Amino acid sequence: MPEPMSAQNSDTAPDAAQAPFACAVTVSEPAGVGSLFRRLNTIPDATVTRHRSAPEDGELGIAETLQLLVPSAAVLTVVIRTLPAFIRSRRSSVSVTVTRGDRSVTFDGKNLPDPEKAFEITHRLLGDD
Repeated sequence: MPEPMSAQNSDTAPDAAQAPFACAVTVSEPAGVGSLFRRLNTIPDATVTRHRSAPEDGELGIAETLQLLVPSAAVLTVVIRTLPAFIRSRRSSVSVTVTRGDRSVTFDGKNLPDPEKAFEITHRLLGDD
């Protein structure tokens, strides 16, 4: 597993070259992307950008994905711990999927992780890295 950023660098957000872990975050409800983007931007050392793409064949509208760059498993664990509050804050049924490479985890109102499970989920996403 890559070494986390040193404590000296914890006050600055990593750029893409420094962040060893990149994840894609998708929201089932397009109206929720902006809200989740703002929420994730408050997490220290996490860098979040919005990406828009053309729709797939047979679909309408623009798909938005959040690109998440984190310097350590600890920061990814904090991200995962924030998702239940976001999902509970939505009026309609919403799900959030975090993908890294060929691994993904989807959260919705029925399978919200408790804080103890967040580390296990992080490990599952990161695998042997």
